[in-house]
Amino acid sequence: MAAPATPALAAPSAAGANPAMPGMDMNMPGMNMPAATTAPKQDRSYGIQRARLKPVFLEAKLEGRNEVQVPGKPPVGDPKGSATGLIRVQGNRVTFAFSWKGISAPTLGHIHQGVAGVNGDVKVPLFTTPMPDTATAAAGVLTVSDPAIADALRANPSGFYLNLHTKEFPGGAVRGQLTRLDHPADLLGLLHGGVLKAFLSGDQEVPVAGGPAVGDPTGRAVAHINAHDTQVNYSFAWLGIAPTLGHIHKGVVGVNGPVVVPLFASAVPATVVAISGTVTGVDPALVSDISAHPSAYYTNLHTAQFPGGAVRGQLFRR
Repeated sequence: MAAPATPALAAPSAAGANPAMPGMDMNMPGMNMPAATTAPKQDRSYGIQRARLKPVFLEAKLEGRNEVQVPGKPPVGDPKGSATGLIRVQGNRVTFAFSWKGISAPTLGHIHQGVAGVNGDVKVPLFTTPMPDTATAAAGVLTVSDPAIADALRANPSGFYLNLHTKEFPGGAVRGQLTRLDHPADLLGLLHGGVLKAFLSGDQEVPVAGGPAVGDPTGRAVAHINAHDTQVNYSFAWLGIAPTLGHIHKGVVGVNGPVVVPLFASAVPATVVAISGTVTGVDPALVSDISAHPSAYYTNLHTAQFPGGAVRGQLFRR
């Protein structure tokens, strides 16, 4: 089937290079999007050859009305839902991005084989655990174990469709057929940016004697924050960690402070490497202060291994 691609901080080599997804300014020095997993030793040369294949970019516009209900099966087709999906196929690696509206946070995301109006089997499970409730977009990467599937996606994208599932529509909330683009696509462009930014790393965490572990030495992330009225928009991209929580804390450099805006409160799917979302109902006085004095606040990503905080970064105005 498919497996998450292994993150790598080193820049890709010139031959068969896979640069960071452009668009949002989500990069920091030395940070690139994840690279493909290393091929088994006996298939190494074959894997390298496939990795050098020219990337193909695919797009789908997903709507609830495109779903096909099967009698006696779970409900499908959220009438208010829509989404955009982008896919990049290079060798056996599939990079994906979605943005959605009018649906609750997706619980599953798949590539199915099937033409319009026909249900088909899942061929590439893009993510298999729920997105955080506040999420509105996400991007990720994985390696397809069957090269024939990757080849078929490149050769006949209209024979495949994207499907997002939700708790209300477990059979499929929105669906859209894939089409091939004649130009490169900015996958991270589906995630919103912000006027405030932070570079997060493990060495910025501040340990507390007797407290939970903090500071992942291999973790790195970039955050974008946009705060206005009573809402906070956020985006994160990361490497070397698997976030379970994301927060804005009040506190200057080197000082721990309280959580003032919980951004997301559940683990992100394993294949996802970037997420974007919106928190509403925030105290407008707090929103104004974050916008006016960003350096008095920091962003923090937590993981199961570092529940006290894996990576941290002070906010600043871009």
